[in-house]
Amino acid sequence: MEESENCYNGTMKTFWSLLFLLFPLLLAARDIRVASYNVENLFDLKKSGSEYTEYIPFTGYGWNEKAFAIKVGNISRVICDLKPDVIGLQEVESDGALAALQKGVAACGWPMPHRAIADDKPTVVKTALLSRFPIVDKKEIDPDGSLSTRNILEAVIDVKGSRLRIFVNHWKSRNGPESRRLVSAKALMSRVTALPKGDDYILLGDFNSDWNEWRTLPQTPRLNDTRGITGINHILKTVRDGKPVSKRDIVRPYHYDLWLELPPQRRWSHNFYGDKHALDHMLLPASMFDAKGLNYKDRTFRKFTPHYLFTKKGALFRWQVAKKRHGKHLNAGYSDHLPIYASVTTEPYAAAEKAKQSGDEKSGKKIPAQTIHITDLYTMPLGWMHGIVPEAVVVYKRGKVAVLKEPGGRAILVYRDTGYLNVGRKYRVAIRKLYDYKGLREATKIEVLEDLGNAAVEPLLLKEYDDLSDPRYVNEVVHTVSGIYRRGYLYYGDGRKIKLFYRKKRMRPKNGTKVTLKNVRVGIYRNRPELIVD
Repeated sequence: MEESENCYNGTMKTFWSLLFLLFPLLLAARDIRVASYNVENLFDLKKSGSEYTEYIPFTGYGWNEKAFAIKVGNISRVICDLKPDVIGLQEVESDGALAALQKGVAACGWPMPHRAIADDKPTVVKTALLSRFPIVDKKEIDPDGSLSTRNILEAVIDVKGSRLRIFVNHWKSRNGPESRRLVSAKALMSRVTALPKGDDYILLGDFNSDWNEWRTLPQTPRLNDTRGITGINHILKTVRDGKPVSKRDIVRPYHYDLWLELPPQRRWSHNFYGDKHALDHMLLPASMFDAKGLNYKDRTFRKFTPHYLFTKKGALFRWQVAKKRHGKHLNAGYSDHLPIYASVTTEPYAAAEKAKQSGDEKSGKKIPAQTIHITDLYTMPLGWMHGIVPEAVVVYKRGKVAVLKEPGGRAILVYRDTGYLNVGRKYRVAIRKLYDYKGLREATKIEVLEDLGNAAVEPLLLKEYDDLSDPRYVNEVVHTVSGIYRRGYLYYGDGRKIKLFYRKKRMRPKNGTKVTLKNVRVGIYRNRPELIVD
């Protein structure tokens, strides 16, 4: 913690000398990194009367000079390591707290001499912004005049003669219903639709909404008081005809959510007791995908995940307060959110024409992407690969095992890498690694590139068959099979038999018992096909 305190206590001499050295680089830069970070309760040391109880300064809760210096130093470290040119911030109490953070960032070696905060309304915490480029205009959007609804900060940045408008949001938390977030969404949308056509802007911040809120809200009655209408998806128009808006066909007044740049399993920035959500967003209009002004630099969106932002157990290393109600500060930790960031450029927008490549983890070789069918996986060489299956339906999942079936094609078993697969969902997936386990072909490394929605499972199950030992049935899921169990085999049909493996031995029937099995998969062990009952 001493390092954090030293960082915060750096001198203004360091600030200006570093700024002098970096100024030529600012002028020459072509790419600008824009970030957003909910810093979790950055309070100052002045008693205002509106603080959360544990942040009342100089009381028994321990919010004092030492705690404040450590908190500022820790957040400064994150920003210095991230190296943004512009960063929108949420949960900053005051301009004094923001100024302290600004000094801390400068002392750590990344000066951001321009700042703004939405402090027209005395909410407990506020939206703010730090910038290496001049802020030439600042406004605030007050959604409803209520102290329970935070103002949206609107700041215009001068980037080498081009203007970039940043809207920093912090919508109502999820302890309130969706109607509270609709208020902020409508006020924001009213403002951006009034802007001149072609204006370059970014909507960013903590929207307290998922990228797919239109799907999840109807399943959460506690939040759904709007009949399924969501602020982020319907009011800000990130979906169209029930699908996320694509950057390939975005038009005004729709917005593209940069979370779509990442596979679904990586779309989260907030982890609450294992419940992961993408609450922080960067939304872009059509003007950021043209040949004028500033534009999005394709595929640069990321979340910032240095090791120190996580505990040894993999949870977010948030600012630590004793677990009891209004507990004492423990003077360690960062935030309960991860920063997100992306690059914009002064060049015309150009989509990345080359597909992402996956490196062979052992040799370091680049493996080009190719579109394949699941059938191809049975003849392709084992090891690392980068084959993209356009449509694969999850027809089976038990623990560490799942089965993907291509409509009209074959099935493949996925082992271990199944955490983000759900039965009855169709995905665009990349197969990263093939393995052969004693004759059974399986994928041991996959990546979900896109969730394509619900899909019917039953039509994809194996219903018509003669000999289940036929190699083309391996990894298929059998809808129904009946027969007599004898000494580890199922005798079925016209004198056919197949080995029957029960993963739980206690489930084995007695010899001579007639059994009917549903949704069992065809496996293979030492080149002998078998039915597996999980």
